[in-house]
Amino acid sequence: MRNSKGQNAALRTRLLTCGATAAIATACAFAVPVMAQDTAAAPAPAEDTTTIVVTGIRRGIQDAISAKKKSSQIVEAVSAEDIGKLPDASIAESIARLPGIAAQRTNGRAQTLSIRGLGPDFTLTTLNGREQVSTNDNRSVEFDQYPSELISQVVVYKTPNAGMVAQGLSGTADLQTVRPLAYGKKAFAVNLRGEMNSEDAAIGGMKNTGNRFSAMYIDQFANKTIGLALGYAHTDSPYQTQKKESWGFPSCSACLPADQSLLITGGEKDAVDSSNLKRDGYMGVLEFKPNDQLHVTLDAYHSDFNELQRIARLEYPLAWGANQLQPGYTTNDEFVTHGVFTGVKTVVENYINQRKSKLDSFGANVNYDLNDHWSLMADLSTSKVVRDDALIESTAGTGPSGSGATDTITFDQGAYGLTTISGVVDYSDFDTVFLTDPGGWGGPLANRAGYVKTPHITDEIKAAKVAASRKFDNGFLSGVTFGFNHTEHTKAKVGVEGYIGIKGAAYAVVPEAYRTGTTDANFLGNNSGMISYDALGLYESGFFAFKEDTTTASLQKTWSVTEKIDYAYIRADIDTTLFNIPVTGNIGVMSEHADQKAVSLYTTGGGDSAPVTGGTNYTDLLPSLSLNFAVADDTTLRFGAGTTIARPRMDDMAAGTGFSVVTDGNTSGSTINGQPVYWTGGGGNPNIKPWKSNNYDLSLEKYFGRKGYVSAAVFYKDLTTFIFNQSIIHDYTGVPLPSYCTVTSGTTTTFVCNNADANRIGLTTAQANGQGGYIKGLELSASVPGELLWAPLDGFGVIVSGSFNDSSINPTGHANMDVPGLSKRVINATLYYEKYGFSARISGRNRADFLGEVPNYTNTLENQWVHGETVYDAQLGYAFENSPLKGFSLSLSAQNITNEPFTLYQGKGQRDHTIREEKYGSTYLFGVNYRY
Repeated sequence: MRNSKGQNAALRTRLLTCGATAAIATACAFAVPVMAQDTAAAPAPAEDTTTIVVTGIRRGIQDAISAKKKSSQIVEAVSAEDIGKLPDASIAESIARLPGIAAQRTNGRAQTLSIRGLGPDFTLTTLNGREQVSTNDNRSVEFDQYPSELISQVVVYKTPNAGMVAQGLSGTADLQTVRPLAYGKKAFAVNLRGEMNSEDAAIGGMKNTGNRFSAMYIDQFANKTIGLALGYAHTDSPYQTQKKESWGFPSCSACLPADQSLLITGGEKDAVDSSNLKRDGYMGVLEFKPNDQLHVTLDAYHSDFNELQRIARLEYPLAWGANQLQPGYTTNDEFVTHGVFTGVKTVVENYINQRKSKLDSFGANVNYDLNDHWSLMADLSTSKVVRDDALIESTAGTGPSGSGATDTITFDQGAYGLTTISGVVDYSDFDTVFLTDPGGWGGPLANRAGYVKTPHITDEIKAAKVAASRKFDNGFLSGVTFGFNHTEHTKAKVGVEGYIGIKGAAYAVVPEAYRTGTTDANFLGNNSGMISYDALGLYESGFFAFKEDTTTASLQKTWSVTEKIDYAYIRADIDTTLFNIPVTGNIGVMSEHADQKAVSLYTTGGGDSAPVTGGTNYTDLLPSLSLNFAVADDTTLRFGAGTTIARPRMDDMAAGTGFSVVTDGNTSGSTINGQPVYWTGGGGNPNIKPWKSNNYDLSLEKYFGRKGYVSAAVFYKDLTTFIFNQSIIHDYTGVPLPSYCTVTSGTTTTFVCNNADANRIGLTTAQANGQGGYIKGLELSASVPGELLWAPLDGFGVIVSGSFNDSSINPTGHANMDVPGLSKRVINATLYYEKYGFSARISGRNRADFLGEVPNYTNTLENQWVHGETVYDAQLGYAFENSPLKGFSLSLSAQNITNEPFTLYQGKGQRDHTIREEKYGSTYLFGVNYRY
């Protein structure tokens, strides 16, 4: 199906791809004679001793290039343009511009990352080299917990290093705060920005404006033996969302016989979302270096996070409801594209999604040089988060199911299966729209009027590391380091949820104290609006009755996981020559022994439940090799090889298990080694072992001092095991038999589960290890200042990258499966100008379709196919350089300039079957900055 949206998106992709390819080719063409001249002039690298002070965009670029150039591994980096000033408003936005990395948006913000085609489950995030906890139900870090104003640099390691005890399978993203002694001078910076979303707040009581404030202080004392850095960042950020969401596309059974094979919308649940994110972040670093031998560093980070989403939704049951499709509908070759349903009982929904979390991270590091050859290091750290959610699903309508006015709904299907709805009933009157159960969903609570979830999550990591290093003056090796690390990781979730209802009546009028006005419902298909009220306030006031949900699906959400991991490693640093080519790098091996335990509830769903503890232990040997060949001046050929792992998702390890047993005289129909199976179930698997991969990398990098570079890299990941959902053998020893195993008839009690009690080996459906496959890719990137190409282009520059990935994962041995997070193509491009105090930047990032891990309205992650997208951002700035206002600067930035939608579709290859489209509008920020 061709349409203007598809044509525009394709055009943007082609322009971005062609631009990136052309820029890389141009940079390489200009680089060839430079490489030849440099090689002829000096075979060994030469140090640039010229001191040039640069600031702003170019400073950030040069610092990032320097980090990439000096690393012994294959890395990508992004650095702050100035104190407290990363290039973007969020860390994830900045990282997503790096080669081989793609971001997935959540609520309009880049939230999680895919490195080299592997999703957030395979990436590990650290703060100053230490593993961080997560605010979600798994391990992947949500980057909006870390203000960009408090981070000085992010380094993404694409290849392993035996000395890095915290590293991911696909890569490791290390967030780094400033080190005041290395910074070397006193500095103070203040940033104040106003923020506005292009879309008006649709829901009463919400706003579309916000603000950001940050301050950073850096100083040195006692003859620069003590360094101090303090930072604070406040964010009050609004965002708006328009969601078009389909129930799906069944066959049109109500159509004429000739049309019954066509698809029709099953229902719609369009929504508007007005939300606000408030976050206060604090950072502190204290360094003590009284002499050349001793160096002590203490660092701390705290985040107080509060996000409130108010969601207004009209839910229309159409083909999947008890409604009548009227004659006169229209069709194309696949869909019913226009029609009218009568008798529609619309559900009026006011939802609240509130998340509060507090994150604390502390670290203490001591380095001591015993002499010129030996040094010792010790590091202690802790990271902890406490999160509380409140998800209130409050329903209203013209009356309970079977009573009250019904609607006449006209639907029109447009591009990609998106449906536009139009109704006629007025839902804005508090006297005719009541709190009730208009959909007839019922449940164990009388007069149901919604559902509530209030999960509580704690996540804590404690780690201790010691290491010793020996330097060598001569020989093949420049040094060797060996060490030990012990980590304890505990995560627990208490999932309390249940039904809310009206006390003593089938429906109720919304109390005036909780009314917040009328929501503009034009986008939802109703030009009269809909009632808006504070559902969270109503719930907290005790207005509703509450009954806890004790079904299997609910009880499975309470669990805990404990991991104790011991790392021992040795790494030798290489510094030698081979055929007159300088060679550096390292070789090493790390042993990881993990002991994991999970406690979860086993339940029959009929009121029987009991906590059961399970787990396993295992040891992995992880070798690694990094070699860097200085094949010419400022030209490096890098080779990396190593084995990496990613630990299984915690919610897959510990999710509770629903089970049933076969009573005596009956069979399940399944056998294990010819023996009948009496136990079956589904849920978590505490015995999962990590994903594992053998990795090979090759990268050629040509640098132009610190100003620019071009590079080409290839990688191959041989995944030796992959985790997927399957039926596995499970030992039910220790699981209490359900109450229905005891049957009472009159005064006689009979036990009817003798076979099950004697045969505890059964089956369960859960995530488990299977066979693997491969992921491979090509990465091209260039960062080229304009003056390198032509002197009149001084001040201009371009940064471009293209990543092209492919995979074949076959865990069952019978069929390939798709890898969450993998886009076949990722293109990033930035064009910038900076001179005479003026600065300007425009950036675009494009990624092809991918299988995303997307939160639904309950914050549960689920796999959904995501349309490819191209997101554009821009920034303008002016710094007062030589005037009484020196130190001041102004900035204006815009994010998501073209209001690119985030679109999910029904299944692979079904791009025209859209199940959800979200639009977030554009965000504008104007800032005033001061530093000295």
